[in-house]
Amino acid sequence: MLTEQDVVARIHHLTVTRLRVWVTQGFIKPVAQTGQGFSEADLARATLICNLEDELGFAEDDVPVLLNLIDQIHGLRSELRGLVEAFDELPPDVRTMVRLRIERGRQG
Repeated sequence: MLTEQDVVARIHHLTVTRLRVWVTQGFIKPVAQTGQGFSEADLARATLICNLEDELGFAEDDVPVLLNLIDQIHGLRSELRGLVEAFDELPPDVRTMVRLRIERGRQG
């Protein structure tokens, strides 16, 4: 696990105050509340927020919306991965039938 100081040291333009604001706002949910610190996922999310604000120029007010959309995309990818795994376990004739129905749906 990483400390606040570890996270701040690894992300350009990040301060402890800024990191604590994001934690308070719920943008980052470290296990720090249990005394264990920040994970690599927290580090990645903090880097993303810095990039959104500092590199891409998004306003602070835009960040919650962007994070929500990104979280939804990750959730959908996870669900899709589960569907693909379930699809791969189907008998070949059923997979063929499903593929045909999907293609028909795409054609309108």
